[in-house]
Amino acid sequence: MTTKILDCTIRDGGHLNNWNFSIDCVKDIYNTAIKSGINFFEIGYRNNIFQKNFGEFYRCEDEFLFSLTDKKNENCLCGVMIDAGKSDIKDFNLCRRDLTPVNFVRVASYPDKLDIAFKLCDGLLEKNYMVFLNLMAVANYNKHDFNKIKNWPNKSYIESIYFSDSFGSLFPNDIEKFYNIFQNMGFEKISFHSHNNLQLAFANTLKAIELGFYSVDATAYGTGRGAGNLPAELLIAYFAKINPQKYNPVHYFKLVEKYFVNFPNESSWGYSIPHLIGGINNIHPNYTDEAAADKFSYEKIYEISKLIKERNLISYDKNELKKIIQKIL
Repeated sequence: MTTKILDCTIRDGGHLNNWNFSIDCVKDIYNTAIKSGINFFEIGYRNNIFQKNFGEFYRCEDEFLFSLTDKKNENCLCGVMIDAGKSDIKDFNLCRRDLTPVNFVRVASYPDKLDIAFKLCDGLLEKNYMVFLNLMAVANYNKHDFNKIKNWPNKSYIESIYFSDSFGSLFPNDIEKFYNIFQNMGFEKISFHSHNNLQLAFANTLKAIELGFYSVDATAYGTGRGAGNLPAELLIAYFAKINPQKYNPVHYFKLVEKYFVNFPNESSWGYSIPHLIGGINNIHPNYTDEAAADKFSYEKIYEISKLIKERNLISYDKNELKKIIQKIL
């Protein structure tokens, strides 16, 4: 089985510009994905929580998406991500050509939201969607969480189970460790989403491909929250060495030059010492971003990060960050 590629440029890159992409930009990225041999295109989030100044690709309502996507393109399926706790099954029509252009849905969940995620997956399966369960910050899951996943009655019906290196803390040997965990649960299709805090997104993804993962993620120019993701043009160049008839990185080169070299100018993303520190300590990137914005030294950011790790703060909590900063000052 050849590992498939999912482009999540708009969904993950949207963290940098509040999902305010131009329609022309998104159409260009989608068409580039089709021409480059990409299998899945994640066009954004579907959330029912209103956020001021957030663009249409944070909500991805069917009526809006119909003007952008062609569900008939079976070579590069279009889909959305939802966060357990922020979306409702009522937000989805039946998966039918005349009702929605969305083919697949990734249900993202932190450990404390697994029960909600299971219900969302069950409801989406009933509506005939291709469903992925996406485990956020997998390094923070414990034995109890894994047992809950193992005992979920409908786990065999989803397309694949994803695990995410959300805070960019994993090494290639960790990829194999989690692969074995999910294989032993009975999952035949396992997928991986990387982040680049330790500059290991490519190495970790190559390990996933070597192990026979079902799919892996990439974004144009590595665009994404915090340290960013695996650059799609790099991954496609690797695949092109194996199958040059199907994969061609040149299309992404043009896309990067047009939209992403300076995208967005006001955001600090990509490799940096604060993001490296966040990866070392396996913490949410917002913590190190906030500390860096407050002009703390790298030494202080490292001290703050270790305290956050000790408190096992998985999701971002600004009030807890303030308490920790006050403690060290």
